[in-house]
Formats: sequence, C-alpha cells, structure tokens
Amino acid sequence: MMKRYWLPVLVLMISMMLLLPAGCGVAEKGSGEDGEQLRIASVMPSNTEILFALGLGDAVVGVTDFCNYPPELAGAVEDGSIKSIGDSFNLNEELLVSLEPDLVLFGFASDAIENLDNLGIKTEVIAPTSLEETYASIRRIGELTASEAAAEKLASDMEAAIEAIREKAAALPEENKPRVLMLLDLDSLYVAGAGTLEDELIAAAGGINMVDEEQYAQLSEEALIEGNPDIIVCTFPLKERILSEKEGWKNLNAVMNEAIYDLDGDLLNRPGPRLAQGLELLYGIFYPGQ
Repeated sequence: MMKRYWLPVLVLMISMMLLLPAGCGVAEKGSGEDGEQLRIASVMPSNTEILFALGLGDAVVGVTDFCNYPPELAGAVEDGSIKSIGDSFNLNEELLVSLEPDLVLFGFASDAIENLDNLGIKTEVIAPTSLEETYASIRRIGELTASEAAAEKLASDMEAAIEAIREKAAALPEENKPRVLMLLDLDSLYVAGAGTLEDELIAAAGGINMVDEEQYAQLSEEALIEGNPDIIVCTFPLKERILSEKEGWKNLNAVMNEAIYDLDGDLLNRPGPRLAQGLELLYGIFYPGQ
C-alpha cells in the first residue's frame, strides 16, 4: 500500500531534478562557474568602488595604490588581506599572478593583459567615459561576477538620482546658468573641456562649461581671464593658492563673488557610483538653496 502513495512523489522529485542545470542551481553572487567565490583584482579605482558597492569586497584580493574607497579598504590593505599591486602604469605583475585571481579588471589597455591571458587569467577592460557608460560598466561587472541583480539596482538607483537632478536643472532659465571652470591643476592650468565626464556633470547640474576645447586641455592664462568664469570648481585643494598667488585673477566673477570651491575630485573624475553624490554637490553650488 505504501508504494502506491510514494510513487507520485518519487516521479515529481525526479522531474524537478531533470529540470535543474547539471552540477548546481543559480550561481551565488561573486561566484564562478564551479560555485566557489571569485578572486578579483582591480587595476582601476573606479572599478574597485563598483566591486565594493556590489557587496564583493570579500572577493577582492588586489588593488592599486590609488584605490582609496570605501574607507574599510585601507584597513584591509594594511592587514594584508588585500594586496596593493602598484598602479596602472607600474603594475607588479609577479605579485598579481601570485594572488591567483580569477578576474582582473583594468581601466585601459595594458601589456599586462596579454601576459595574464596567456596564463589563463580572465581580464576585462572597464573604461567608461560618460554617465551612460558608467551605468553599463556597473552592469557588466555584475555579469562578470554573477551579481546581476545587485548591479541592476545600483545602476538604476544611480541613474534615477542623476536624472532627478538633471530634470531640476533643465527647468531653470537659461540666463541664470553659471559659467563654470573645472580646474584640475593650477600650475599648468589643466582643465576639463567639452566631451569629458566632468563636462557632462556640469551640464547635468545646470551649468555651462566655460572651456570650448575638446577633452582635457591646457588653458592659457589669457583665455581663462577672458572667459571670466562665474564659478571655479577645483578637484584638488587649490582655492587658497588661487587667492594668494593669482593676482591677475582678482577681477574674475568667481573670485569677486567668493565662488571658488575645493571638491573631492574622486566624486567628479571617477566613473563610479559616487558620481551621483558629486552631481548633487555641483547643483548645490550652482543653485544654493534650490
């Protein structure tokens, strides 16, 4: 009698087993094809930030000397649980290989990529230069690490926050938009020009980039004074030097109106999740109290 009742249950169990993929079910976040946790090295600070934002900090085994976020990363490097492998231009390949990474994320093409590929180590270049490409890079890293759901949420939340600010700025009168200079270096007057990520952020926050030159350019002092920016945004602490060293700038609108701002460049130059925070800062500077 018992056999008669168990037969349908046995058939159902066998059917469910046949429907599952061979070996395992859905891969866990940050796991490889065998289900084990990935070992990931990041050779670009923005990619490091994305990995941690996706909850993959425990999978990271190597980072560059310039990777400085999130705050807990410094402690992990100090105690040796994450190794510093140099920087993008001076990579310690021997140390990197010794970490036995399953995946190495680069920020641009490198000779090291071919060497790692020859050793069977998977590499990927993640190098966004715009907001749209930044969203795509987050989703791509999610695909590479079996973290698609977390990546989709991170990218979607970031995009929604940025679009909300862009819409507020777009509704403001064109004549009220400030002319903005984003200064990257004071000694060479290196600035963010048209077509850069910073240029896109200035526009999204409701500003007008004073620099017409394409990409990152060196501006002459004459051109800067003639451009007469309403606001100067510095990605390094340059405000005090401008006020003390640049006598010829004293009649600029930005100087006379005390509209020079030192901001954390990582929030503006680094194509990662914190760009939304950087954009919010810019909007608050351009339109205080709105």
